[in-house]
Amino acid sequence: MRLFKCAMAFVMMTFCNLVLADTSSVNESTEMGVLENDYVKAGVNKTTGTFGSGGNTSPGLMFDSTGTGDFNTSYDYLTPGSPFDGWSIKIDGSNSYNNNASTSSATWLDSDGLANGTDTLTWEGTNPAYSGWSVEHIYSLGATSKYIDITTNITAGSSADTVYFGRYIDPDARAASGDSSATDNVLGYSGIPESNVAFSEATVSRYALGLYSTNSNVDAGINDWDQNADSYTTSKYTDSDGNTVNYGTGDDTIGLTWVWSGVSAGDILTADYAYIFGPSAFDAADTAIDGGAGGGTAGELPSGWGAVSDEGSATDAASSSGPTAVGTATSSITSHSASEADGVQTIARTKTTSTWTVYSDASTSDPTTTTESLSSFTGRVDQIETVNNMMQLTNREVDFHGVKLLNDNSKASNGMAGDVVGIVVGGQRDLDNGWALGAGFGKLDARADNNSDWVEADSVMFNVHAERELVDGSVRLSLTNSNVDYSLSRVIGDFSNTASTTGVDRYVKVEWTASGEKLRPILGYTKGVTRVEGYTEAGSVQSARTVARDNDWYRFASIGFEFNLTPSLSGSYVHDTDGTNSLAIGLDKTINDKTLTLEVGRVETETTAANTINAKLNIMF
Repeated sequence: MRLFKCAMAFVMMTFCNLVLADTSSVNESTEMGVLENDYVKAGVNKTTGTFGSGGNTSPGLMFDSTGTGDFNTSYDYLTPGSPFDGWSIKIDGSNSYNNNASTSSATWLDSDGLANGTDTLTWEGTNPAYSGWSVEHIYSLGATSKYIDITTNITAGSSADTVYFGRYIDPDARAASGDSSATDNVLGYSGIPESNVAFSEATVSRYALGLYSTNSNVDAGINDWDQNADSYTTSKYTDSDGNTVNYGTGDDTIGLTWVWSGVSAGDILTADYAYIFGPSAFDAADTAIDGGAGGGTAGELPSGWGAVSDEGSATDAASSSGPTAVGTATSSITSHSASEADGVQTIARTKTTSTWTVYSDASTSDPTTTTESLSSFTGRVDQIETVNNMMQLTNREVDFHGVKLLNDNSKASNGMAGDVVGIVVGGQRDLDNGWALGAGFGKLDARADNNSDWVEADSVMFNVHAERELVDGSVRLSLTNSNVDYSLSRVIGDFSNTASTTGVDRYVKVEWTASGEKLRPILGYTKGVTRVEGYTEAGSVQSARTVARDNDWYRFASIGFEFNLTPSLSGSYVHDTDGTNSLAIGLDKTINDKTLTLEVGRVETETTAANTINAKLNIMF
């Protein structure tokens, strides 16, 4: 029995662990997010992309050091008093920010709500004042983590001399009676440089909340509720002589500031950081380093950092030591440059890394810079040209006699393949002077794709034509106009783009067909123009293209023949001087002045080939 109970306990524990494995969720009614395990519970604001659930609404940020999941809303780090958790971006001196304090504090607007992954919540936003710029925050909480990891990706929509990103909070660190909104605030701890962590400590319980990053282009600061992205680079506190010191007490804000210089459109600026918790500053720091928080590697000290030992509270450690050199640091930025040739886009990628010496008081040496060429991305950009070639092959089968259903399966030499389907209706009337006049209408839909790209073209065709019987054959003159709507999607490396535009395919054709019972030679000439209106792609700025309006004139002569194998079995072969060859064989059945033709064929060019299956109905009046 005891063995059975132990087995059941093990099963139940395993089941509970599986159920609780995913720490992220989104409230269906409020659309606010929650990250929760047995140590940490945090709200993620859908509107602002900050921590919190909007103003004083719980949850904000809560920590249970016992790991029992017992979260006391009275000890929330964020929601008491004036809830202040925010982030800012400053582009060439222009600052904008979002804050959990209120929805009116959001200048960067939510794109499509929180994306709920396994243990992650992702927020994306744009700012109408900065065309093409976007920001993404990825919040992560492991099943047993005592910190929340965050990755922020800023995509540059234009070039900028300097870009700052700031992240900050008013930490009401309360975990016991006597703790208040005033906290001991400190930069640095033990071997962690002052530029990489800002701690707040409850004045009685000494519980700690820290903003922590292992990045090299980051600084830390203590401030008076400032929302400028570049304002968290130093301490607000001074000693009796007016010298800045990295610790003090007050109802103040702590934060981190990142900086990038020489930014180009399409650059992705990344900040890695974490909100770390613990019953002491040492516990919070030690757990963060062991877990690889804030962009670090689990169990490894970042390059140049000193060993982190328990020096008591962060305030005690700061007040008893002066600044020391802690080693070297690095910062990287990846740039992208797009070019095109022969229907292929190439995106060259370059990574620039700056390295400098870092000291515990956040001062640095002059940086040295190295440049590394990363592997390029390549992808095709001739999707519209490809679908146009497919539709032009189908157009050569159209004669606007009777009702014709078309189904062509095409494949291009660039790897794209697809179908052209549609219906064509036409007719004509005999005149007393030997001529016959006619008109027709058609609707064609085409789609081509490969593993990652697709393009669609919808065409509406109108035709007028005239025919005359001659002694040795017949001559036909026709004018066809097609209005086309295009849409496309393509992927190149890590980037994707979409576009839509319109176009026209207009051509004149004259054709002579000789008389004959078994064999009828064909001569013809076609002249036309394909026009595609200009467009600008949406999507990834690194690979987006602006394409000018394009007029492509074409002309070709035709030579071939029609043939009858039996009274009901006929066909044709035509060679066009632009390199196109077409062969078709049809089976006719006539019932009560109605002729039904089933036709199969093959059309080939140097770049495209199509197999055709068509049905045609002619009605005599």
